[in-house]
Amino acid sequence: MRLYDAAGKENVPANTGLDMGSALYANDMAARTKFATPSVPGNTTLASQDRLLEDRLARDYNFGEGLPVKYDVPDAYKEHFQAKEDLVAGINANSDAKVVRNVTVGEDEVQYLQSMKKQAELADFDRYVNTLIDPRKPGNLKWLMEIYPEYVNRRIQQVHTDYEFALRNQMIDSWGINTFDDLHFKYLVDQGKVDGPRLERRAVRDDEYAPGLLSPWHFQHRPGGENLKLPFTSAQYGKRPGMPGMGANPNAWTLSPDGQPLSKDREPQTMAATMYARGPAGGARDTGRIFGSQPGRIFGRGG
Repeated sequence: MRLYDAAGKENVPANTGLDMGSALYANDMAARTKFATPSVPGNTTLASQDRLLEDRLARDYNFGEGLPVKYDVPDAYKEHFQAKEDLVAGINANSDAKVVRNVTVGEDEVQYLQSMKKQAELADFDRYVNTLIDPRKPGNLKWLMEIYPEYVNRRIQQVHTDYEFALRNQMIDSWGINTFDDLHFKYLVDQGKVDGPRLERRAVRDDEYAPGLLSPWHFQHRPGGENLKLPFTSAQYGKRPGMPGMGANPNAWTLSPDGQPLSKDREPQTMAATMYARGPAGGARDTGRIFGSQPGRIFGRGG
């Protein structure tokens, strides 16, 4: 009875929930605008498809893909434009074939076309800037923030949005719906009205490693051979090994240990064995080979 009394009598005229529908629509539009799929630029290529020239130019220009950024989102005018076109199509479909409903072109539609041209110009300008600099190289980001900070800020803001979507969606999937905002957000995700990236971890089974889960060697660092990997070998954006035009081998960005100090036989067991190695006369044995340096020279000292 408490629920019955709390609800009260029905309004006159009846409450059809229009206010609630309007609020849901506004929230729907805000979410679809915020989580609209950004543009993800691909690798820059020459129109002439001259690979030799492209390789030479790549030494001076950044031909890697740009970071995700929005150039277009849903808005109220697009919804209004669609509704008007749907009305005209409905009228023409249900009227006499001799009667055609014409739609006049208004000033707002001219402005919309102009806005499309402006966004296309911005996209071209951003492509131009992306080929000019590589922000990962020292000094480039500072220069870019002084000249064109909006280029950086808009892309970092997109990162915030992507992680917000991933975090919010994962928390709801893990701990359930706890607020009305959670309920409507999950509704939008389930209906495919908004989408975004997900955070994932690869499952690790105990039988994939020789040590057990609680073994002190379970977290032992296992470098990929003796070769030293170059900076940004693990990058997911920009120039990286394995990307188109840079070879299919994802482990290509490595440096050889040949002729480098302390670069070979770096396994802990091998290094421990050399700690107690003694020469025949009681002096230190020549272990230069083990540490990858010249014979008779250990840690920069003469033999």
